[in-house]
Amino acid sequence: MWVAPNLITLVGLIINLCTVLILSAYCYTASESAPSWVYFQAALGLFLYQTLDAIDGKQARRTGSSSPLGELFDHGCDSVSQVFVTLNVCYAMTLGAVPNGVFLISIISVIMFFAAHWSTYCTGQLRFSKFDVTEAQWMVISVLLFTAIFGAPMWSAEIIFGFQLRYIVVSVSLIISIIQIGGYLKTILSGGVGKNGSTVAGTSVLFPLFPLLMIILPFAMIYGKSNSSVYDDHITLFVLCFGAVGSKTTNRLVIAHMSKSELPLWDWIYLAPLALMLNQYYNYPFNEYHLLIGCTVYAYISLLIFCTYAMTRCDRRRGRT
Repeated sequence: MWVAPNLITLVGLIINLCTVLILSAYCYTASESAPSWVYFQAALGLFLYQTLDAIDGKQARRTGSSSPLGELFDHGCDSVSQVFVTLNVCYAMTLGAVPNGVFLISIISVIMFFAAHWSTYCTGQLRFSKFDVTEAQWMVISVLLFTAIFGAPMWSAEIIFGFQLRYIVVSVSLIISIIQIGGYLKTILSGGVGKNGSTVAGTSVLFPLFPLLMIILPFAMIYGKSNSSVYDDHITLFVLCFGAVGSKTTNRLVIAHMSKSELPLWDWIYLAPLALMLNQYYNYPFNEYHLLIGCTVYAYISLLIFCTYAMTRCDRRRGRT
């Protein structure tokens, strides 16, 4: 009865982080194979996170401690965990051996998560479909367990018409994701609950498109135009940097929905991808790998400062009421 709901969520996130770090130590480029127990512990870590994430809401209602802070903390942890879940499935299916495979899955994952909250920003309600976060997490757990039992090379086996098993699974997943994103877009373009079909903040329903493009386009250009293999050799680091930018931008969208305020077009975390882009534009005055490390560290510091500030403000506001 005494355990704080946010503590439950945080413990789940830490468990998920630790298990992913162990897996990344064996599969840094997402093209290596790891021992079976490593995939098992990653599956267990994701299962525990999923379970604890479901329990925290019940604990909040049980203790009467439901608050905007709890909602923000929950969504914030989900946005960070989404990066870990993406890496999990890429490691398990050795998608680093597939050209652009890891980055493609990362883009789809970020777009889906952002689009869900974009839809909420328009309608004022977070809606769940038949195939949503929980189902996606169970799918990733199944992939991890499959790899633990049969081994990572099994994903390279040719199953139907010479297509590898991983291509079939990824293709089905992409189709489901596109349908899901299409549903969100249909909701968004149908108009919001605000005046004249605007968002809860009274802004255009298309307004959040710019922050989404600020997540996707710079990283796509960086990855596609690099003259070296640094981003493939350090795909884990690249996805972590990409995920941090996506996480902070989505959290800003969550706060905009909760406070019914306008979504800021600019955020200082965008300096990370912009620095990587400018380095390419000026013919690499800085080592790409070293700059990637610096930008990733900067992105997570920016995310941490933002989350700390936002939660402190929520806590103070709750204290006044």
